[in-house]
Amino acid sequence: MKKLAVLLLLMLATPFVSAAQMEVDLHEHWDQRCQVCHGHSGQFARKFLRVENGRLLGTHHGNDLDVFLRNHYLTDKLVEPMRAMLTAQVTTPPLFAQKCAGCHGTAATSARRSLAFSNGSLVGVSSGRKVADLLSSHGGLAPDEVLIVVESLTRVRGEVGDSEK
Repeated sequence: MKKLAVLLLLMLATPFVSAAQMEVDLHEHWDQRCQVCHGHSGQFARKFLRVENGRLLGTHHGNDLDVFLRNHYLTDKLVEPMRAMLTAQVTTPPLFAQKCAGCHGTAATSARRSLAFSNGSLVGVSSGRKVADLLSSHGGLAPDEVLIVVESLTRVRGEVGDSEK
């Protein structure tokens, strides 16, 4: 009984583990398990999902999207991170896909290959320059678009397994 109490206390003291801390690449997970039927996660999210009153809802599964995700090849530990990723994709304009993907591939591929965090900022791996500074003179983005792309890439870098340290 004492061992059970200690185990329960340890479980309650353990903080929530994010996808990045678990070293799970959410985009790779999607690409390997979901893409065959559903296509690119961002395109899927924008076409079939919506956010109402802060909740992610699906066209076919309505309020039961979490149940559907749990029963559709996701472990319980991945439901929340995957829902967060899909919610972000629904609510973020697809600027990277529209203005950057032609040269850089998907945001996830680009983030894995060439982005990292340094001193709290997203930087290019090869140049060490802050992505925000780089984009102010690269790609023809308007200043408000730079902010959106930097926020998107920062989020995606975390989703592919590297969180800001």
